[in-house]
Amino acid sequence: VASWCVSWAVGAASQEECDELGMAEAQRLATRRALASLSVRPDAAVVDGKWDFVGPLVRHVEMRVKADAVCLPVAAASILAKVTRDRIMRSHADDLPHWHFDTNKGYPCPLHRTALAGYGPSAIHRRSWVFMDNFVPWPGMRTKPSSGLTLF
Repeated sequence: VASWCVSWAVGAASQEECDELGMAEAQRLATRRALASLSVRPDAAVVDGKWDFVGPLVRHVEMRVKADAVCLPVAAASILAKVTRDRIMRSHADDLPHWHFDTNKGYPCPLHRTALAGYGPSAIHRRSWVFMDNFVPWPGMRTKPSSGLTLF
């Protein structure tokens, strides 16, 4: 898929940035990073969904729900983003074995839920993730740390 693209990039925001900025602003930050990494400057974008996190970074933005089903560039972008994220998650598997990132990539499957219930969040989990409120096994542990403190 990457070989079909004139240019492509994936932007990311860290767990800390997601927690500090909120998901909307973290998604905008990741978008700015991806656009800055491209070898071309796009003048138009098709965004899959109803929320425009690309404008005003790109002059013309078209919002389209399920765009990946009808627009080849959006489908390709979706595949590239997913494969990139899966590779990043697998790279954490050896250092964070309890959460089984080699097989579940951090989504709330039963195995991952069990690890969260037993071990709590890892260093790379977003504390502000709404799902996390149900998986803080020790009393007194905050889901979103204050003053930049990372809890294990």
